[in-house]
Amino acid sequence: LKVLEKIHVLPYEDTFKYNFIHMYHEHIVPYFQTAQVGEFSQGFEFTHDGVRFQVVGVQPENAYGVAGQDTEIFYEGPAIKRKVLERLQMIPFEDGLPERYRPTKLSLDEAALLRDYLKPYFEQRSAEVAPGQALTIEGVKFKVVSCRPSEGGGVGKHTEIVCQGVALRETFKPPTRPKATARPKAQATPEDGESK
Repeated sequence: LKVLEKIHVLPYEDTFKYNFIHMYHEHIVPYFQTAQVGEFSQGFEFTHDGVRFQVVGVQPENAYGVAGQDTEIFYEGPAIKRKVLERLQMIPFEDGLPERYRPTKLSLDEAALLRDYLKPYFEQRSAEVAPGQALTIEGVKFKVVSCRPSEGGGVGKHTEIVCQGVALRETFKPPTRPKATARPKAQATPEDGESK
């Protein structure tokens, strides 16, 4: 793995705690020492103990690598601002959704979907979402049905995430009915008294 020379990391404003020195010693360094997984570059986002960060610069520029013992970490600068949602409602699509998440055709196991898909996904992502947007999480496609504020925003630690309703279909196909078979035409029969 390539070790980056320098990285610049900034927190998101809505999760900022105390001051930059606290953030560095309590969140940034512990993350890179114990939780770092794989190579990253500029734009990479991560969370440590509920605090969100983004790597806003790396050196060499645009390189992918890891933070090592000799990597210089810069951590001061303006916190990243974003609009945080109060509430987010998402519904999964039927295709690809394991049956165990659908106790019946008309219900979803909300607690399991939140635990297994939605909460872990949003713990590591700060990007904004908006109504109508579709996201694929661990092979299951979800649709943002509604959110408050309605124009969208990012998911924060106080965002209420809801997953209630009926699984969606990609396309609606009306039920197929067997084609009617043509009945043989009734033949006229001579009435009583008529000659044949």
